[in-house]
Amino acid sequence: MINGVDISNLNGLVNINLIKNQGNSFIIAKATEGSTFIDKYYNYNIKQAKDLELVAGAYHFARFQNKSKAIEEADFFKSIVLGAKPDFVVLDIEQQVSGDITEVCLTFLDIISTVAPALIYCNPSYIKAHLNSNITKYPLWIAHYEVSSPSTVLWAEYAIWQYTEKGEILGISGYLDLNYMSEVFYNSFDTNQSVKPSTLIEQIKALQYNLNIDYNAKLTIDGIVGPATMAALKGIQDIIIKGHRSHLVLWIQQKLEQYGYLKENSYTQMLYDETTFQAVTELQKNWGRSTDGVLKLQTWDIFLSN
Repeated sequence: MINGVDISNLNGLVNINLIKNQGNSFIIAKATEGSTFIDKYYNYNIKQAKDLELVAGAYHFARFQNKSKAIEEADFFKSIVLGAKPDFVVLDIEQQVSGDITEVCLTFLDIISTVAPALIYCNPSYIKAHLNSNITKYPLWIAHYEVSSPSTVLWAEYAIWQYTEKGEILGISGYLDLNYMSEVFYNSFDTNQSVKPSTLIEQIKALQYNLNIDYNAKLTIDGIVGPATMAALKGIQDIIIKGHRSHLVLWIQQKLEQYGYLKENSYTQMLYDETTFQAVTELQKNWGRSTDGVLKLQTWDIFLSN
């Protein structure tokens, strides 16, 4: 079996490298809940996992109880997860409902399966109470604790088994959910993921250098976007407003020009001017972020991943 961990905002900012060092080969990160909640660590978690060549999945915690709400939540989930390109996606279904909701779940799963291979997460009791055999169109992530092997009820086998909610990993505070992934499911992914282009590594090194000279961040210039770099970026998110001048702003402008949101000589270098502000909001709009022109971590995720 292949070891892995699922995480969410409740775990805070997780050092994925610690997870890998404990022998885990995949993570599953929460992305959304209902039709409005976005996990603030989702993009960071997926990016770090992929940088470390782990298989990375994304899950949605459902609130829907009918098809119209299922469609609304599925479309919302898709809009958030697409940018990070998860290897698989999951419907986490455990809310209180009455009767059989198989067709409602299939409506959701059919939509999100256009992003990546889709699974359903639930426990044996929920399967017995609310699902029928039609749901086995999609693989199962089963939650079943304190047993030597899980009950999969309608399925012949599981793709993933969440076997405890009280796992511990050295260096990470609090409990974590631990999982086994079947080798068949794991081998369906290309685990020899491409290495991040050297140009992006050099850009991240330049970013770290600028954070040091502009804001005394005291970062190691290694081209790795770890917790220290993310904390430094979070610390200055309210500083970079219109009128702010720094080398870091020039770095942002060069990235926006690379993406095609800015034209050469259309902006004042190093100054967060109106032209740069509008380019940032356009980027945010296209990536499904809040269009406020503020350089929060959700926006930095775009710059640091492309």
